[in-house]
Amino acid sequence: MKQNWFASSKIIVAALLFGSVSVFAQVPGTLPSAPAVPTVPPMPAPPAVPVVQPAVMPVASPAVVATTPAIDTSASITTQAQTVATSPADTAAARLDAAVAASTKGDKAATVRALNAGVAASEAQAAGSKGDFKGKLMSQAGNLKSLIPGVQSGLVKANVISKAVSLLKMALGANQISSLLGGGGSLLGSAAALTGGLNLLKGGLPSLGGQAASTGGSLIGTALSGVSSLGSMGGAAAEPAVKQQLGGVMNFAKGLF
Repeated sequence: MKQNWFASSKIIVAALLFGSVSVFAQVPGTLPSAPAVPTVPPMPAPPAVPVVQPAVMPVASPAVVATTPAIDTSASITTQAQTVATSPADTAAARLDAAVAASTKGDKAATVRALNAGVAASEAQAAGSKGDFKGKLMSQAGNLKSLIPGVQSGLVKANVISKAVSLLKMALGANQISSLLGGGGSLLGSAAALTGGLNLLKGGLPSLGGQAASTGGSLIGTALSGVSSLGSMGGAAAEPAVKQQLGGVMNFAKGLF
């Protein structure tokens, strides 16, 4: 009795198990499916980093320095008093200055050449003058000319040549002023020539020395101031006074020679 119940129990359990398996086998899709895995969107690509090229500093072109050629002023300006050749009298004076410079250096040949040229130019000035001073200019040119043989031999020294040249240059200046005054015309257009003649006179004053140099300096300074006014608006009104001043200078120059 007991064995039959036990055997029946096994049959019942086996039937139950078989039935459950059949039910699952006949009903598809009853098994739970695995949950879907969410799709992860791809990571965005990092923004492109621009490549920065190193800045190229401009190379400055080397500056071109313009060179100015030296100007030779020896053709127009000579030594000693630095006489600028702007008139025949100035040209003669410049040659005389060259003679003094050469004698100071001991160059006898150059001194003689310059003296001959200066004396010839001074004589030409005297010959072409229309004032009353040309005789005195010719006399001073002759005095200097007489020294040239002594210069060649070496007996006449530089200081003697310098003194004679100063007197001849003063005579050149006085003759130039005398020629302008002797023309009888207006001086309004002659301010430059008058100034040049006065400066030649003024340049020789140191060789005189003493009271003569002081008196001459005062007269010439006053005349230079007056001549400068000839180019102004009131030049015509100042002309009579300027002629008087120049007359005083000429009287002084005549007393020297």
